[in-house]
Amino acid sequence: MLPSNNSSGNPWGGGQQDPPLLNKAFHTILQYFKKILIGGGPSRFSAPIIILFLALILWSTFYTVPSDSVAVIQRFGKYVNDVPAGLHIKIPLGIDTVKIVPVKRQLKQEFGFTTPGANDPNQSPRVNDRRQETQMVTGDLNAALVEWVVQYRISEP
Repeated sequence: MLPSNNSSGNPWGGGQQDPPLLNKAFHTILQYFKKILIGGGPSRFSAPIIILFLALILWSTFYTVPSDSVAVIQRFGKYVNDVPAGLHIKIPLGIDTVKIVPVKRQLKQEFGFTTPGANDPNQSPRVNDRRQETQMVTGDLNAALVEWVVQYRISEP
């Protein structure tokens, strides 16, 4: 059949229509949302609240994992899986929680001193605890003041 002989304008012939039930259901849902959004719905304030709630759910669904990290997914506090770097989707509203773990970075903990300009919140300068943190007792019961650094890398989150 040539396209010029086809009355429906479709070059492949037989213009198929949408199923009538699906078309009717879609039209009903569309009319319901139009009714709510325009203001003829149950409440004048329900439309902005619904839109705000849906935007909040959509916002909390997506998360990004940095390139030097892995995300650990927990569903209701139970481990589900590890997710590599990139943009991902989770179940919102606190059902899925995401903990981002840096696995490719060299981390360090300093004891007895702090490096000026360090950006680790756990290594804040503690003036009162610094002296006590360095005090050690050796094997022959002598007192020693020791400052040390532990460097580590997380291999399996």
